[in-house]
Order: sequence, then C-alpha cells, then structure tokens
Amino acid sequence: YAFAKKNFPLRNVLFWLIISTMMIPIHVTFMPLYIINRQLGLIDSLWALILPGTANAFGIFLMRQYIQTLPSELEDAARIDGCSEIGVFRNVILPLSAPAIAALAIFTFVRSWNDFLWPVIALNKPQNYTLTVGVANMQGEFMTDWGIIFSGAALAALPMVIFFLVFQKYFLEGVRMGALKG
Repeated sequence: YAFAKKNFPLRNVLFWLIISTMMIPIHVTFMPLYIINRQLGLIDSLWALILPGTANAFGIFLMRQYIQTLPSELEDAARIDGCSEIGVFRNVILPLSAPAIAALAIFTFVRSWNDFLWPVIALNKPQNYTLTVGVANMQGEFMTDWGIIFSGAALAALPMVIFFLVFQKYFLEGVRMGALKG
C-alpha cells in the first residue's frame, strides 16, 4: 500500500531494490535462511516452512501494481468521512484488494506446496515431512513401487486443484483487473 499510494523519500529506489532481489536464485538464500531458522529454534518445525514464505518481492510487486489501479478518490472520500490512514487501508483498500490477495494466496500456496529442496533442508523428522518429500522418500534403494509413488503424486496434486477451484473466481478477477488499466 505504501509503495502504491504514499510518497516518501527514495520510494522508487527502495521498491526497485526489493524487486531486484527476485534476480537472486532462491538456493543462494538457503544457508542464511537455515542459520536464522536455527537461531530462532524453528528447524524441524513447520514454522520453518511457513515464515519464510509470508513476505516476498513478488507479493510486494503484485499488490503494489493492483493497488495502483484503485482510484484515489475512494481514499479521499474515506478521509473526508473521518477515516484514519489505518481505517482507509482496512475499510477501503483491503476489501477492494481481495482479488489480488486471492491470486497471491494461490501463487504462494502452489509455490509452497511444490517446494522440495527447502523442506528437505529444514525438516529432519519423517513425521514433519511435506507430501512432496514423503513421496520422494518412497523410492527404495534397490526396488521402487512406481504405482505407490504415482498414487502419492496424484494425491499430492489434489489439494492444489481443490484450492484453485475454491478461489478460481477471485483469481480470474484478479488477473482480469490487473490486465485492464483505467
């Protein structure tokens, strides 16, 4: 919201600095991320998978681009009606951003669900493994039952399909609104 609607010194420089982090391969960040998670005591817990994915440059970019398309007159009307800055954000911007938030939730969920390498690094106990890591561990050293692995892979795809079907309306609306300007 601040990058889209507020003017502050070095706003564009800071925004492009955040966007430039998308050029850094994710694998380069694994060692510092592991050290931070170890210091916080999050290794071998699902929080080690959840917290790093909560904020990223793509999410900031997507939300900024969407919020920029919202008319400033709506904010001005809310301020005239007595809303504070937080009230404008909570009562005007956030509800109007539901399609973009849903699209971001779908992208984040799919990326997190399909992530393999970070869960292998961050999780040690088999009971904490994600489904993708669990399916990969079904492969035996000397013999592999491909039918079971295929069944596991098909079951692993099912939650993504259900999630998309539930939020399809918001996702398509978010893509459509982001494509139209004015």
